[in-house]
Amino acid sequence: MAFTPRTFEEATRIMQAGNPDAPVKTGVAEHYASEAAVSFDELGAWSDDPPVPLISLQRITDAEAIRLTRDPKALVDYANFGGAVGTWNANGEGRWASSPGEWIVVDVELVQEQAEQDPDYYEDAPGSWVYIIFALWKVAEGWACAIWSPQETDHLAMIMGLEAWPAEGWQATRVWYGE
Repeated sequence: MAFTPRTFEEATRIMQAGNPDAPVKTGVAEHYASEAAVSFDELGAWSDDPPVPLISLQRITDAEAIRLTRDPKALVDYANFGGAVGTWNANGEGRWASSPGEWIVVDVELVQEQAEQDPDYYEDAPGSWVYIIFALWKVAEGWACAIWSPQETDHLAMIMGLEAWPAEGWQATRVWYGE
């Protein structure tokens, strides 16, 4: 699959073009390695309807990022964006695809551990069940990470510089997300 690295600014413009009526919020994401972030929602606020789509320019070495493009469990562990993910201590099952050294996407449903233990109590609680995309990809300035909605995968593919959302090469995975 063709991949064209973009600048983070280009990725931001493509993100905005997909929702031109929504104001873009910029700042630093709730993540230890975030240099800059862009979202349509307040950065760092916990959502009543997670995930909160965001892209973030990351301060990460090439060696670490390349390792993450090969390991979906490590990417989900790394992508601790708190309120954007909207859950904590959650188990997940899903699938992942990558081009090692360039990009990785993890498509997973997270179930909060407390919701697994008492589903009736947590049935309508935000963050109990979250269907989410985690992504990491090469940009001109280094690396970018995304928390994204699975309903918007074609848009995320454009933001990342992929010619299309991956149609093949998916592998099953089990992950854990926690704070």
